[in-house]
Amino acid sequence: MAVGKEMIIDKLPREILDRVVWRPDYWLTGEAISVFIRSAGLFGNEMHSPIMCIGHGIPAIVCRFAEQTSKGFMWEDIGLGDWLFDHDSAEQQKKIASTVLDMAKNPDAAKKKAAEARAFVEQRQKATMEVLQEALKNNR
Repeated sequence: MAVGKEMIIDKLPREILDRVVWRPDYWLTGEAISVFIRSAGLFGNEMHSPIMCIGHGIPAIVCRFAEQTSKGFMWEDIGLGDWLFDHDSAEQQKKIASTVLDMAKNPDAAKKKAAEARAFVEQRQKATMEVLQEALKNNR
């Protein structure tokens, strides 16, 4: 949480801070989703909230940094590679604001993209469970 504050909140212009909310601690899943479903989408630095968003058809942009594991790259795997940014890259940092604004200004396109990613994940989960079901059936 402190890293997110340092890398994002502390770099914002003073004139917009009254429109930004920063939480110093994590929230419960239900509380988070109840906020996400009323939003235009999410921009975050960790994977849990974006995963919950996509699971509910809510657009989610992820910004990762070196201290994180490779799990952020799942965004590329599900077709959201242009919503994944490397916060340690000055070049990629330059593209974050315009991408977030595009998501907010084009909600129908953003929701469609989130829905496509969700459908891809659901299809992969279904295929995986079919393989597991077949393996279990053959081991009886």
